[in-house]
Amino acid sequence: MIIQNIIGPIISYCIGSIPFGFLIAKGVKGIDIRQHGSGNPGATNVGRVVGRPYGIIVFILDMVKGFLPVFLFDRLVSGYGHNLLLILCGLGAICGHTFPVFLRFKGGKAAATGCGVFLWLAPLSLFISAGVWVLTVALSRYISLGSMLASVSLVVCLITLSKDPFGNGLYLTLFSMFISVLLVVRHKTNIKRIINGTENKVGS
Repeated sequence: MIIQNIIGPIISYCIGSIPFGFLIAKGVKGIDIRQHGSGNPGATNVGRVVGRPYGIIVFILDMVKGFLPVFLFDRLVSGYGHNLLLILCGLGAICGHTFPVFLRFKGGKAAATGCGVFLWLAPLSLFISAGVWVLTVALSRYISLGSMLASVSLVVCLITLSKDPFGNGLYLTLFSMFISVLLVVRHKTNIKRIINGTENKVGS
């Protein structure tokens, strides 16, 4: 199991490192997305710079690279330590997206890939947090604010809905907390722009 706990996250990291936003922007417009808009290679910036349909495509692909490693290792491996392995694979995929080796460790903000991971690990909590995202964006028109509040609500849902969030579900609870903190930290420039009133709004 120790070998699996090493190999699994490494494979997941490599999958998570695939820079779909960078590749699609380069393929469609011949540009380096990191030099346009916010400079982030994630779905939101691709949508603004290249076009909304391409942003949606990037979001879906980034979700898939979070979902796929967790799903595959869940199907391939069983037994003692199984849940920890899945969380490590999810962490590997998210770290790959956030710190991709192919882009000199400067990647996206973990929202889409995190959605993919929790779509398999905690689907009910994810759907509720997705509702928080929709409501927040609808009211504020800030995608970044929606992502941050959704990540916090995911933690709350896991704690309140789980039968044993600090027992059998401890790893998952701690993992969700870590991802929520990571996502908020990755949005620190967005937080500053929201406070200053310069953050881009949906439809503007």
